[in-house]
Amino acid sequence: MAKEKSWVLKKPQTMELEEFDIPEEIADDELLLKVKCTCICGSDPHRYLNDDGKATQFYPLILGHEYAGVVDKIGPKAEQIYGVTVGDRVTVEPYIGCGHCEFCQKGSYQLCVEGKCYGWSIPATDGKHINGAYGDYVLVRPNSRVFKLEDNIPFKVGALSSVIGNGYHLVMDKAQMKPNQAALILGPGALGLCTVVAAKEAGAWPIIAAGVGDNDAFRLALARELGADYTIRLDKEDIVERMKEITGGKMADAIFECSGAAPSYKTALSCIKKLGTIVLLGLTGGKEIPIPIDQIVSQELQIKGAIGQPGDVEYAVKTINKGTYPLEKMITDEFPMSKADEAIEYFIQRKNPSCIRCALINE
Repeated sequence: MAKEKSWVLKKPQTMELEEFDIPEEIADDELLLKVKCTCICGSDPHRYLNDDGKATQFYPLILGHEYAGVVDKIGPKAEQIYGVTVGDRVTVEPYIGCGHCEFCQKGSYQLCVEGKCYGWSIPATDGKHINGAYGDYVLVRPNSRVFKLEDNIPFKVGALSSVIGNGYHLVMDKAQMKPNQAALILGPGALGLCTVVAAKEAGAWPIIAAGVGDNDAFRLALARELGADYTIRLDKEDIVERMKEITGGKMADAIFECSGAAPSYKTALSCIKKLGTIVLLGLTGGKEIPIPIDQIVSQELQIKGAIGQPGDVEYAVKTINKGTYPLEKMITDEFPMSKADEAIEYFIQRKNPSCIRCALINE
């Protein structure tokens, strides 16, 4: 039987390259994907380091949930469901809902009670083993969502589908932004930049992206290219005064906190208008943040948490396939898949302080 190689996370900070059987036959509702590019998500280090103490329950684990590749084998039922065939270029939404629990029934299958997510919560001992994209292949399970990429779209751009989907989840699902509403994005990392794109597609105006320090200068410049109307350096400008100037004193209809930095929450509450919505995606790493209850009540603010991209990768892929945004510029660093162990350490140690996304490439 032919073999493939994938990186298996055996214990914190220890990944080993292992061989797995490439299935000779797959079920009617399965798809075998040959991985061409996998991006290291900002959440991958949490699994790699076990910094929350919860990751080891999923070891041995093949990381990788932001990926794109080519259909190698596909069952007839899967071919009908997904509308793709052998040789097609595709990307896959990370979550796999059971379809039956309360959350799946409501469309929030990222909160499914079974908690299945490629490269995140399915051990390498589960089923046919190839459950993450730090390797040569992924076996796409039933109840997945698969989307076709246009032939002219680079795989590394296609691999951004889930993080762009995050942006749509924030802007469309949570904030329900309408044209000509003002959006402020705090934190110009990958999530923040993709939120800029989603806000642009939603017709938001003005779109303001804010960051801090010289490392964010490059990211803020890219935010402009992706559709931001204004950018603010928090270490050089008074953001409250700038927001008043930009919005004519009205402030932001919606604010998207994408950094997880403790001061950012105070900033958000200083820049939101009455009846505004603040959407929180950035994680604080367990830090407790004071909540100004009186302001939230008196201004009738909506504070919403957000995770994942349930149903939103479809919109992300439509945006990707249009080819109108310079999304490839978000891939700032590349490594061959054979050096995934080096790449994740490089990413964690911030050896390139301006890194946005680091891509693992299979030739």
